[in-house]
Amino acid sequence: MKIRPYEKRDFRYVQDICVATSKYAENDNPTNRAVLCSMYCDYYLDFQSDYCYVAVDGNDIPVGYLLCVVDLDQYTDCMQELYLPLVRKLSGSDYYRFVAETKVCERYVRQGYTAHFHINILPDYQRCGLGTQLVQALESKLKEMFVEGLYIVAGQKNTAARAFCEKLGYEDIDYLVGAVVYGKKLFTED
Repeated sequence: MKIRPYEKRDFRYVQDICVATSKYAENDNPTNRAVLCSMYCDYYLDFQSDYCYVAVDGNDIPVGYLLCVVDLDQYTDCMQELYLPLVRKLSGSDYYRFVAETKVCERYVRQGYTAHFHINILPDYQRCGLGTQLVQALESKLKEMFVEGLYIVAGQKNTAARAFCEKLGYEDIDYLVGAVVYGKKLFTED
């Protein structure tokens, strides 16, 4: 297993992992896939791929990923213009929930958490250090760019994800309906 930067040839694998690790895993159909990938996958790969990493097996096939956004203004604009119209058409409830969460997240930027990420690893490859390696690769790159801090949202009932965030030094900075927001400053005032 190894960690490497995302490459265009990984696109479908990342989408497959996104669906396989979601609430739609047992109901993978074109509509659910389009909604999920439009909200949590495609923008990152299309516009912020320099901040995306994959964990690959011995055959260089992705088994996990970390997707990050460092330009939240561009993210918000592009999501509204290019990706969310499809989500709204296919699933109004997902659309309105996602838009509400995006508006709330603007406060984290004001607090210095100027980048956000999410991470997914196929179940057979979890708990073997890949997640830690993915986050460390991202944090190293963001420190080189002097990004002040980053955040991630974990489901409130997802105790494994919450423990993972805390193990890596992320602190709970906010609570949303059904979720905990974790943040980490990469630079502190000394």
